[in-house]
Amino acid sequence: MRRNLFLAVAATLFAPAALAAAPAEAVVAAPIVRPSLTVTGEFWHNASGGLATGSRWNSLADLSVEVDLARLGAPAGASLTAQLLWIENQKTSADFADLTGAANPVSGLNAGNAWRVFNLFYRQSWGDNRFALKLGQLALDDDFMGSDSAGLFAFSALGAMPSQVATGHSGHTGGGCAYPIFAVAAPGVHFSAAFNNAFSLQLGAYHGGPGHDRRANHGFNWDNGSGQGAVLFFEGAYSFSLAGNPSTLHAGGAVHTGRFDDFAALASDVSAPEVRGLHSFYLIQDLVLLARDAEHPTLAAFWRAGLSPQRDRSAVRRYADAGLNWFAPFPGRADDIAGLAVSYTEYGDAYRRLDPALAAAETALELTYRVQLTEHFALQGIVQRHFNPLPAEGGPRHAATVLALRAEWRH
Repeated sequence: MRRNLFLAVAATLFAPAALAAAPAEAVVAAPIVRPSLTVTGEFWHNASGGLATGSRWNSLADLSVEVDLARLGAPAGASLTAQLLWIENQKTSADFADLTGAANPVSGLNAGNAWRVFNLFYRQSWGDNRFALKLGQLALDDDFMGSDSAGLFAFSALGAMPSQVATGHSGHTGGGCAYPIFAVAAPGVHFSAAFNNAFSLQLGAYHGGPGHDRRANHGFNWDNGSGQGAVLFFEGAYSFSLAGNPSTLHAGGAVHTGRFDDFAALASDVSAPEVRGLHSFYLIQDLVLLARDAEHPTLAAFWRAGLSPQRDRSAVRRYADAGLNWFAPFPGRADDIAGLAVSYTEYGDAYRRLDPALAAAETALELTYRVQLTEHFALQGIVQRHFNPLPAEGGPRHAATVLALRAEWRH
């Protein structure tokens, strides 16, 4: 009797998704606790150009647990999510810039050695999940600036857009990160609404000082001094048919109320006063170019463009990227994806005057192929080319060629 009771409780808590395919009379209720684990390892090698040839490795373990609070007596649509990150690198930081000279990290998983609580929030949904509110510690790049197709690529700028998040706080306020993005989150609230199949809207408000990416920060070491301010993000989306294939256009922007360096004044006066506030805008489009059927695209594309118009305080003034995803490129490889993307980062004139070695703009290309070897395991080969990186002291600029292999296990 005790054994049967134990099995019933265990099945309710951790019933695998495979049971969804069982006959109706045998289906066990969805689990109350839904854990997931993704372990990623990367090896990067700068084969030529840049500042120096050499290699680095980095790794990330990402553990998430979602608890269905409605099954425990809370209102319908209530849940709790906790996410723990464990990052280890060949060095204390995975930053590859000391080899390539490029400002944007080669990997979106770039972060310092640490374990920390990342996302930790309560979520309440209504109207069959058409409306939802999240409250707690949040990373804004989980919800904003995203593209379905851009997620294939490793290059960091193809994730959180530099035009929106690259400018840090002023030196007087500690110079820390001003935006809660990977790998440091911050207290915030996020609301999303899907009004119909075509229109959706999301709004987010976050603490403007998520803290530094360092080993001592386990997730709650936020910057709380004067001048941190708040971050407000908004994004609307419109889905429509283009030449008979699905397409989605996103328009969004951000306002940060914190204090930033006046780069124009700093060029002539190191004690120049700070300026308050920074705003930016962006557009994103995801579109299917060719499809085998309604559920299986063959060729998908994306483009994104961002502008931070305040020249005196924006580290990155303009940003743009575009790319293609080719699904199932070879017979018998239905789950493989090949991709090609280009990224363009243009720096603000005032910001560049503080470092004359910085080019007016940096461009990066990435060619990648992801092989889905099993349901849970994938390998991804990556080639990147970085144009206009920082030059070696007193020397010319040399475009860097970077080779990488990413291994991912997900369950």
